[in-house]
Amino acid sequence: MNGQRWRCIMFAELVHKTAPTAIVETGTYLGTTTEWLAAFQLPVFTCEAHRENYGFSKARLQATPNVRLVRSDSRAFLSQLLRGPLGDRPNLFYLDAHWNDDLPLAEELEIIFSRSLKSVVVIDDFEVPGDPGYAFDDYGAGKALTAAYISDTAERFDLHAYYPATPSTCETGAKRGCVVLAHRTLTDVSLLRS
Repeated sequence: MNGQRWRCIMFAELVHKTAPTAIVETGTYLGTTTEWLAAFQLPVFTCEAHRENYGFSKARLQATPNVRLVRSDSRAFLSQLLRGPLGDRPNLFYLDAHWNDDLPLAEELEIIFSRSLKSVVVIDDFEVPGDPGYAFDDYGAGKALTAAYISDTAERFDLHAYYPATPSTCETGAKRGCVVLAHRTLTDVSLLRS
């Protein structure tokens, strides 16, 4: 199964099974994923810190009424967003704001789960244990997107980690790993394994 296709099916299954109030994305980049997320007809909140990428995405998404795009650092964006009514509701987060020297992921998880424990988080570009065919981001010592990187947060909030059930050898295209984190069990999501 094509890597992009399985992600689409996995997201659709997560939206169906978890019934989020909204979808929240960090790292809009050029708005491709944002545009796709908007098709679920839920409110989509997204942020992009890079000025040029923000401008491109703003123009691209201006006709998509359920998308709210903010130019902001992901930590400030999540803190402000979760102070409001989204904070105590189940949301689906897609975290992809990790391609610079500054790796905000640990702080993003802390902000999300300290204010929205009912939420589900998908982290892109993450190591899939037992399947080295999935690529993941590694920014140097202590900054590799691995289970060790999120272990303190996972333990503190009693989070379950789920990985692609589809082996990388069955995929085509970009074989990028991911992890799905939730306080609740997601054993009913067929494309994920613990």
